[in-house]
Amino acid sequence: MSQSLVRTYTPEEREYARYLAQIDARKRRVAELQAELEALRLALGRFTAEYHARVGARFVELDRLRLAVAEYERRIALLRADRERDPRTVEEEVAAEFARRREEVHAEDEETRQYQRAYERDQQRPPLDADAEAEIKRLYRELAKRYHLDLARTDDERARRETVMQRVNAAFRDRDQPTLNALFREAEIADPTFETRPIGEKLVWAIREVARLDGLIADLEAELVAVRASDTHNLWQRQQAGERVIERLEADLAAEIATGQTRLAELVATYRDIVKDRGV
Repeated sequence: MSQSLVRTYTPEEREYARYLAQIDARKRRVAELQAELEALRLALGRFTAEYHARVGARFVELDRLRLAVAEYERRIALLRADRERDPRTVEEEVAAEFARRREEVHAEDEETRQYQRAYERDQQRPPLDADAEAEIKRLYRELAKRYHLDLARTDDERARRETVMQRVNAAFRDRDQPTLNALFREAEIADPTFETRPIGEKLVWAIREVARLDGLIADLEAELVAVRASDTHNLWQRQQAGERVIERLEADLAAEIATGQTRLAELVATYRDIVKDRGV
């Protein structure tokens, strides 16, 4: 009667197997947190783009109006301070004095236009059904588990992971499922097996890896807390709850703009009267 040989594991091997299970669980947690953080950043990024595309344009209009009011107030003050002052010289002085503010408003306008283009692109993207969205999140979690930067053991591996994760994050942002599928297939092919080492060395590595992953999990959880505590997240949550945050801001800004336009019209009329009195 033949007897089959039963593999006997040493205490070190059993301990190592236990740590491997802990490492796998922590990698899954890292991937979940990373996916949650990336999804939240994506949602906040879209909200920010919409906010700037709609409200930002109003802020630019208001800032441009405030600049014009300040310039006319300055023109009037200079002319009233010196009845002999040439209005053409005043124009040159005001242009020089407010040059930086003009540049700032111009830069603000350019930034808002970028948000508007991003918002328009996002609006044109066809919505995904629930199954496709769930699959995209699953693929992202799996890829994050394999390629997260802080899971690298060497600088070369970290650089390789960084390159791949840039592609993964871009595909996730764009909801590009075909690219995520392709990256997942690449990961399956390229995923190296753990090098053959003495069990004692493996156990030391496993203990350190669990500690490192615990630190990474703590960092990701802290980052999530910080994002959720931000003003942008607060506004986004209020908008998600049905509060018309952006619409209310638009209305408030429209009222401020109307008041500013009235003030500007009064200043322009006063300035023209002063210039007319001087026969210019």
